[in-house]
Amino acid sequence: MASSHFRLSVSLALITVLGPSAIDMYLASLPDMAAELGASLTQIQLTLTVFLLAMGLGQLISGPLIDAYGRRTPLLSAILLFIVCSIWASWSDTISALLYARFFQGLAASMTLVVAISTVRDVSSGTQAAKLFAMLMTIEGLAPVLAPAIGGYVDAYAGWSAVMLVLATMGLIAFINSWFNLPESLPPAQRQSLAPSQIFRTYGRLLRDRDFMLPALSLSAAFFFLFIYIGGAPVIYQTHYGLKPDTFGLVFGGTGIAVLLGAITSGRWVMQLSVPAVALRGVLAMAAGTLLAGLSVISGLGLPGVVAGMFIALFGLGIAEATLMSMTMSTQKTALGSAAAVLGALQLILSATATPLAGYLSAKGSMPWLGFLALFGIFVVALTVLSIRWARDDIEYAAGH
Repeated sequence: MASSHFRLSVSLALITVLGPSAIDMYLASLPDMAAELGASLTQIQLTLTVFLLAMGLGQLISGPLIDAYGRRTPLLSAILLFIVCSIWASWSDTISALLYARFFQGLAASMTLVVAISTVRDVSSGTQAAKLFAMLMTIEGLAPVLAPAIGGYVDAYAGWSAVMLVLATMGLIAFINSWFNLPESLPPAQRQSLAPSQIFRTYGRLLRDRDFMLPALSLSAAFFFLFIYIGGAPVIYQTHYGLKPDTFGLVFGGTGIAVLLGAITSGRWVMQLSVPAVALRGVLAMAAGTLLAGLSVISGLGLPGVVAGMFIALFGLGIAEATLMSMTMSTQKTALGSAAAVLGALQLILSATATPLAGYLSAKGSMPWLGFLALFGIFVVALTVLSIRWARDDIEYAAGH
């Protein structure tokens, strides 16, 4: 059983890693893209905003589709679209063409995320689901570790267009693996109607479900935190601290290792503690890490202290991601694709609003950026505590389930 879950996690990670890689891999290329396309840095940052909006809104479409038609066929179609759009992006010679390519690339990535989350709940629940989510996040956590470093080196030696071709190659690998190794996990008897009235009723029920929405908002807030970091880090590390693109990739990827370690730790802790207790540890680490990073700037420690503090914060994020996702999805037993869609849309629509805010804060300096992260980290803690206190007693959270 453990072996089959590991193989499933690897297969799902190969598809879910496409979205995060499309976000992280080209971050070091932003200044070069602006210069080559004759665009401002603000315009280039829109390529991230558009991608996140498409990936968020696209999930609201993807959820009902995979509840009605199953997981496999929509997934394979989406991966093909991702490959085509990645090639399109690599050929773009204007900012407008690049924005269109990124929009449809984001739509394709939205399907992969919804399929992965729904599949985990198709085959598991409770602590087993938390372990599977943690394993998935562990493997997926390689994206923020490896993607910026790979992207930085590819950009340095072959330009930003080659970074997009690397994404197309990753899509091809995911397509081949999914064709052979990802069977259908939703039997026809369990599928939902695609009638608009049914879709709206399902979404309305989910939005009114306090037990679903509170942990969903907690997870979405954690992702907002992450994208404030992602959106501001290129400016802070490269402009304020003078790092070159390849060095930035290594530093940014180094802090990303913390997400990977957090996910690994989460998978171990849920064997001894309840899922909510592990989630609370994670969000507390997020807040503590950003406070440490801010204090490092005030004390004059500079970049080493900032990187250390953000390592702790992202370690906490790695713990919180898997457990908050398990808490949210454990509240539902039917229409899992739609539930995953609402969860994903909340995460990414909020995250899209984070990028312009991160650009504004980072342009002001490291302290405004880190100060906001610290305050928002405290907010995530408060929201998570509220989610735990108001959860129904019959939801399968406890360790050992």
